[in-house]
Amino acid sequence: MSASRPERAVDETTPVLIVGGSLVGLCTSLFLGRHGIQSLIVERHPGASIHPRVASLTARTLEIFRSVAVEAAIRAVEPAFSLGSRVPLAESLVGEEFDNLMEDFSAYFTEASPAKGSLIAQDVLETVLPGLARQAGADLRYRHELVDFSQDTEGVTATVRDLASGTERRVRAEFLVAADGNRSGIRKQLGIGVHTAESVSPQMCMSILFEAPGLMDLFHKREAVLCFVANDGVSGGLTPYPGSSVRQDRFRLDVGYDPETETVVDYPAERCVPLLHAAIGIPDYPVEIKTVMPWEFSGRIADRFQEGRVFLVGDAARSQPPTGALGGNTGIAEAHNLAWKLAAVLNGQAGPGLLVTYDQERRPVADYTVDQVALLSQQRGAEGSRGITVSTLMLNMGYRYGSGAAVVPDKDQGELPEFRDPAQWTGQPGTRAPHVVLDQNGKTVSSLDLFGSGFVLLAGPEGHNWLVAGERVSQTLPVALGGYQIGGDGGLADSGGEFCKAYGLAAGGAVLVRPDGFVGWRSPSGLDDPLSELTGALTTMLFR
Repeated sequence: MSASRPERAVDETTPVLIVGGSLVGLCTSLFLGRHGIQSLIVERHPGASIHPRVASLTARTLEIFRSVAVEAAIRAVEPAFSLGSRVPLAESLVGEEFDNLMEDFSAYFTEASPAKGSLIAQDVLETVLPGLARQAGADLRYRHELVDFSQDTEGVTATVRDLASGTERRVRAEFLVAADGNRSGIRKQLGIGVHTAESVSPQMCMSILFEAPGLMDLFHKREAVLCFVANDGVSGGLTPYPGSSVRQDRFRLDVGYDPETETVVDYPAERCVPLLHAAIGIPDYPVEIKTVMPWEFSGRIADRFQEGRVFLVGDAARSQPPTGALGGNTGIAEAHNLAWKLAAVLNGQAGPGLLVTYDQERRPVADYTVDQVALLSQQRGAEGSRGITVSTLMLNMGYRYGSGAAVVPDKDQGELPEFRDPAQWTGQPGTRAPHVVLDQNGKTVSSLDLFGSGFVLLAGPEGHNWLVAGERVSQTLPVALGGYQIGGDGGLADSGGEFCKAYGLAAGGAVLVRPDGFVGWRSPSGLDDPLSELTGALTTMLFR
């Protein structure tokens, strides 16, 4: 991006301009659209990358997609089968095994969620996300790039260039979202620094993407979800990407390289094919190289995720080691957190102070997650399965927002951890709302299926007065507030009797859940003035 140019007339306006049309940028737009906010996405590439990068989605990520009614579309293109659960360290894929570096799959398959994780890779996911984002109101423009931007107290003015024609247009947006990757030009122009996780030693890697007929059978034979190989010819990681209805099986070999002496041009097919053969362990195994791409194994977090009307998401906000496969999932959670807040401000429901909570809530999660993922990588490499103590489920689903858009009791501030197994949370404000199986008119549903479009008030079996208060609040505040009584007369049936226990409520208590499925406020028992309590809670949470 160049320095700001002399002002000229604005050619078009949009509520939100998103720079970067890959995974997290597309999800940001999709989530905004589900809240009624249109966006303009500019992406300099001609389309989705053929390189898979993200290898899987966690249960929590599928919960998020479920909440915006696109889980079925994703399931329709995901791989039809699963891999094993072992991570061998071996001479080669078919060679002698030295250790089993057990992976932690708790974030993908857990009783804490109604959703199951998926082995869908990013390139497959991006065959459906553009269409879903457009259906939700996105204007997605490939082969367009951000040239420059400036912001003032009322919005952001940007110059966007059509790379096909060279035409430039001035765009005026109320907010700008930077989803432009770990080398984010927007972050640099804003002067936002990055800090490196102490537990991460940066390393440059070369990623060789290829197809090889029948190779998936060798992974199945080892019950391997991936395989680390070490021999005289190659040392690195071999990752399978199961095929689907939109492409064949693909595989990726990652090897380290020295950026001081090598670049991607030093990895032609003549060099890559022998590396692949050494990793597989079968000379002359038929392989077809699709692409070769360098990337950095690192852990870096932006010093802040917001500057005025500009917000960082995905790799622009933080990059982390691929261990645990949580990077893309963390980025989607960032987009989900930011989208409802931008929508609430743009729709006039919330004051601008709500937007400050994006950084308050997500940056501590990023700092801790990067450190823990790096620790997981070190433990796995040093001690194999015996050394793994980090829970990916805790990192992906078990965090608590200690400050931000939640009414957190003073007693919780100093006593509660910010990360724990999600089964240990019982509806504390700032935590993900628990999954409870309920009965709705004879149909089994999850409590999570009640969330997603707005604030939702859940009351215990003796808490009907909370619902009455909630209806009155909706008439006095510009906030859509859904309400459900769990148990009792006329409510959702709780045949297992788990709701009050899971949410930490007495029969007359209530809990208020945010649009992103996190608890924003809770009254464990009944109160004499529920209207005043609810009004105060929403006013506080929305910075009105």
